[in-house]
Amino acid sequence: MDSAVDEPQAAAAVLHVVAVPYPGRGHINPMLNLCKAVAEKSSDGIHITFVVTEEWLDLIGSMTKPQNISFAAIPNVVPSERVRGRDVFGFAMAVLTNMGDPFEQLLELLQLRPALIIADAFLPWAADVSGRRNIPVAYLWTMSASVYTLFHHFDLLAQNGHFPLHLSSVNGPSGMVDYIPGLAPSRVEDLPSIIRDQEMASAFLEIWPQESKGKHLIFTSIYHLESQAFDAFKHKVAFSIYNIGPATSFFKAKAATTINSATDHTSDTDACYLKWLDLQSPDSVLYVSLGSFLSVSAVQMDEIIAGLNKSGVRFMLVTRNETNGLQESCVGNGLVVEWCDQVSVLSHPCVGGFWSHCGWNSTKEAVLTGVPVLAFPIVMDQLLNAKMIVEDWRMGWRVKREEFGNVDCLVKRDDIADLVRRFMDMESPERKELSRNARELREASEREFADGGSFLSNAEEFTKSILQDR
Repeated sequence: MDSAVDEPQAAAAVLHVVAVPYPGRGHINPMLNLCKAVAEKSSDGIHITFVVTEEWLDLIGSMTKPQNISFAAIPNVVPSERVRGRDVFGFAMAVLTNMGDPFEQLLELLQLRPALIIADAFLPWAADVSGRRNIPVAYLWTMSASVYTLFHHFDLLAQNGHFPLHLSSVNGPSGMVDYIPGLAPSRVEDLPSIIRDQEMASAFLEIWPQESKGKHLIFTSIYHLESQAFDAFKHKVAFSIYNIGPATSFFKAKAATTINSATDHTSDTDACYLKWLDLQSPDSVLYVSLGSFLSVSAVQMDEIIAGLNKSGVRFMLVTRNETNGLQESCVGNGLVVEWCDQVSVLSHPCVGGFWSHCGWNSTKEAVLTGVPVLAFPIVMDQLLNAKMIVEDWRMGWRVKREEFGNVDCLVKRDDIADLVRRFMDMESPERKELSRNARELREASEREFADGGSFLSNAEEFTKSILQDR
């Protein structure tokens, strides 16, 4: 495995870039995709040191990567980062307080001074480190551009009485937010859940990317999905804006390697679920994945399994815990696995639907594979992503309508069974419309990744901006 002291003896003409993601899969994946895009565009002109915590180095350290990317590790921010889902706020605070000093100490060990630091936008200390060392910083924003424009205009929420939020604020016309530039009209309950907690929202705004401290702002979106949001702020911020979308996810045909393939799962494990999918009929399987970080309650999971079984629909469920026990309860209808290559699964012809927590990476992968979604958001930006999937893009249905102030409202098995049966009925007019919308959205989004498309132009322009500092 690479480490900071193992970096190559780069020639003086080679520029050194240090990339540091927030220590979570939904942040590391897009950061790694961005670095691969830059590495491929720059050939030998740029060397990238990709800095992760020790636990993540164990997971990705052996993966295949371009020769001009090396890995380096700093200590975990908590003893075991795999328990972070039990205390989201506490883990975030640990990242803010425990990660900056080790990162700066690691910079001391690098033989080649960085010309640029690419930092996750949720790591505000990176700008302080770069400021002390007079190194430019680029922020990587891993949520949607719609969420960015919402928080960029956060003052408008307060002016219109939607922050801090109270139960009464969702009643009547006051519950509709239709004044944020670039954001389609949305109900208050569809906005990121963090705005319901004044303490957490205030903390979030404190770590907001500061234009005075950053040189570039990089998004991982698809312009076709969020053109209004991009157009609303791209000329109103001091950052240079680049949108370098989910390249690794899209170029699956080229067998692009993601962080998932670097886990400790064997090819036999992979072959098991792929072989099972090969045995299923076209569009017959509902793929169910609720993310790698947060999870639903045990009671809700019991209802989901029971509802899936009762529906009679074939399904594949990805869950991090108790795989064997859940498999035993699936009565032959489905397969339960701890891990899978999600893009490969969504691209499989037997998969006709995706029950998703609506994380931003999963949302983009659903769009780029043209798979309709059963939206089951859990927290934060997932709520707005679900709204866009269902109402703006019309390629999905909601599993539940969240009750304001009760994000844990239980969805019962009978309702789940009925919904799943209707959703997977490929011959119904409603389902045909979903499939048509998803297909058209996929085709429109694909054009961004073709020759001359915005992905290639943004990747090239960002890489040139780095090389200009030579």
